[in-house]
Amino acid sequence: MLFEKFKKVERYARYSARAFFRDTYNRIAYGPGAPLYAERIWVNPQDCLDCLDGLGDRYSAKVILSGWPPPGGKLRKIEDLLKIRSSYDHWVKGIPWEETGIFGFLEKEIERHPRSCFDDCRNQEDIRKRYSQLDVIFEEVRKERALKRQVEVDPWAFREKEGVYFHLGPGGSLFMGGGGCHRFAMALILGLTRIPAKIGCVHVTAFPRLRELREFAAR
Repeated sequence: MLFEKFKKVERYARYSARAFFRDTYNRIAYGPGAPLYAERIWVNPQDCLDCLDGLGDRYSAKVILSGWPPPGGKLRKIEDLLKIRSSYDHWVKGIPWEETGIFGFLEKEIERHPRSCFDDCRNQEDIRKRYSQLDVIFEEVRKERALKRQVEVDPWAFREKEGVYFHLGPGGSLFMGGGGCHRFAMALILGLTRIPAKIGCVHVTAFPRLRELREFAAR
């Protein structure tokens, strides 16, 4: 118990340091309205048509000045993501998780991972537990008609660090960033129009939309 608390404190301190440098640079370069590392924004998932994959956590609140997508990013259709497709197959069509292809995918990812761990799973038993828990969460979201903010899940959460990941493209267009696929799928399937999300990279022309997504929280 003490060790777990220590890990949470250490993680919070590490993210705080990372945020200090990104936030300070952005405010100096782009003013007080600049994006913040792991900042929470509120988005309508139904407005998102594409996924921008390959731009991980280090891109959170990174301002993009020129072309789109940024170097290293890969545009993909939402329906091309296996986690999204398998979620639809399971929660909409009633197909067992084992028959959606997601278990086989995770098993292969575990095998190729250097530490034999992927999505916090090390074996098929872990995978089954994880997806059983996702079913529980889906029913909670269905009942409450909302996704929880990260601080509601873990009091030691740093901002929206582990939230559903969204990038803001030119003009403020929304691109799912690949993190939080199952929660994103839940929101789409259940028709939610307002969910908390962790900010990804932000095109410089998206600053006006960023203001809207911050204000969206009060609606």
